[in-house]
Amino acid sequence: MGRPPRFDSLLVQLRLAVLGTAALGFTAAALATIQLNRQHLIRDHRQRVEAAAEQLVARLDAVAASPQPVDLSRLRQDLDRQSRRGRFFWIRLSDGRLLLSRPLRGIDTAALFNVPGGTGSGPGPVAARTIGNHRYLMQRHHRSRDGTDLWVAEDVNEHWRALVRLLINMLLIWLGCLALTLLALTLFTRRIIRPLRELNRMAAAITTDTLATSRLPVAGAPQEVKDLAEAFNSLLERLARTWDHQRSFVSAVSHELRNPLTIISGYLRRLQRRGGSLQPEQLRALATAEAETHRITRLLNDLLDLSRSESGRLELRPGPVAVDEILLMACDLARSQLARRLELRLPENSSEQPVMAIAEADRLQQVVLNLIENADKYTPDNSAIEVELLRGHGPAGQPGLVISVRDRGIGIPPEDLPRIFERFHRAANALDQARGSGLGLSIVQLLVDAMGGTITVESQPGQGSCFRLHLQAAEAQGLACGSREGPSAQ
Repeated sequence: MGRPPRFDSLLVQLRLAVLGTAALGFTAAALATIQLNRQHLIRDHRQRVEAAAEQLVARLDAVAASPQPVDLSRLRQDLDRQSRRGRFFWIRLSDGRLLLSRPLRGIDTAALFNVPGGTGSGPGPVAARTIGNHRYLMQRHHRSRDGTDLWVAEDVNEHWRALVRLLINMLLIWLGCLALTLLALTLFTRRIIRPLRELNRMAAAITTDTLATSRLPVAGAPQEVKDLAEAFNSLLERLARTWDHQRSFVSAVSHELRNPLTIISGYLRRLQRRGGSLQPEQLRALATAEAETHRITRLLNDLLDLSRSESGRLELRPGPVAVDEILLMACDLARSQLARRLELRLPENSSEQPVMAIAEADRLQQVVLNLIENADKYTPDNSAIEVELLRGHGPAGQPGLVISVRDRGIGIPPEDLPRIFERFHRAANALDQARGSGLGLSIVQLLVDAMGGTITVESQPGQGSCFRLHLQAAEAQGLACGSREGPSAQ
C-alpha cells in the first residue's frame, strides 16, 4: 500500500488546487450550458405560442369590447381549431368558468390549473409541470380587459428528453475531462516537482565532509528552482568557508595550548614532589591546579579529535591490547584526581594471562577516563564509581569483552537517552548539576566507533547509569604481563 497523501505537501496542494479549479470550471460550464438551453427552450415555446394564439387573442379582445353576451360555443370552436396534439389552449372567463379545448378533455388537468398567472395583460411566467409521462410548459398568455385569461400548455417532452440527454452527455464529458485533467496534472506536477525533489535529495546527502564540494544542480530546472538552488549554493560556500576557519582555529588553538599546559603540569608535579616545606593548604592548591590542568588538556584533546574527525584526519590503528592493564592505569590516574572511591573489578584469571581486545591503547584509556569523569559529575560524594571488565560478546555477537562504568547518581531521563551521545547535549535533570563542555560522551562514541566497538547505556532517574563498552576479543600472543593488581582493585 502506498503512503497516505500529506496535505502539507506542495505536490498534493498543487494537484488539489488545479483539480479543484478544473472541476469548478467544468461545473460552471455545465450549469451555464443547461441554463442557456432552458432559456432557449422557453424562448422557442413563447415564439411558437405567439404565432398560434394570434387569432385567439384577437377574438378575446373583440368579445371583451362587444356589449353582446359571450358566445361560448364560438369560443370553444376557436379553441379546438387552434389546439392540436402537443399544444392546448383553454380560457378562464372572468366569472371563473373554464372553456377547454377538445384535446384537454381526456387529460388530468388538475396540475394545469394551479399555475400562477402573474399580473398585467401580458404573458405570465412560464411554469413546468409533469402530467403522466409528459413534460409541459404552461403560462397565462393573454388577459382581456374584462378579466378573461387565455392559457396555453405545450408538450415539450422531446425537448426535455433532449435536454436531459445533453445533461448526461455533459456529465460524462465532465467526468472524462476531469480524469484526463487529473492524469495530465499528475504527469506535469511530477515533472515540475522533480527538480525540488532532486534538490531535497542532494541537500540531505550533504555532510560536513562534503560541504566544500557539494553543489546543487540548476541546469534544466524552472527559474524559481534555479534561484533557490543558487541561493542554497551560495549559502553552502559561506558555510564551507566558516567551517574551514572554525576547524583551523580549533586545531591551531589546541596545538598552541597543549605545550604550555604540559609545561605547567610538569612544574606542578615537581613542586608537589619537592614541597616538603609547603603547608597542607598549599599542597592541596597545587593538586587542584594540576587536576584542572589535566582536565583542560583532555578538553583540548577532545577538540583536536573532533577537528580531525570532521576533516577526515582522525586515524586510529586498532590492534591487540591488554585491556586489564589499560583499565588499571586509567583507574590509577583517575584516583589521583578524584576525591571519591573508585572500584575496579577484573576477571579472576587476569593476573595469569592478559585480557586482550582489539583497540588502541591510548584511545581506550581516553574513553575510560571520559566515562569515569562523566560518572563523577553526577554521583553523590558518598557513592563509589564501579568499573568492571567482563568476558561477553563483541559488537557483532562474536566473542568479546565488555567494560562497564556504573554510577549511583541522578540517572538519565528516558526521553534524553537517544540523544545522550550528541554533542553539547545534556539531560534535562543535569543542567544545574555539574559543569562540562558537553563533548565527553560524543568523543567516547567517536573513538569507540573508530576502534570497531559499540557503546550502550542503561539508566533510571534517581538510580544511576551504566555505560557498557563492547570490544572484539583478541588472543594474547607473547605479551608480557607486568606487575598487576588482583581481580579487584580500589
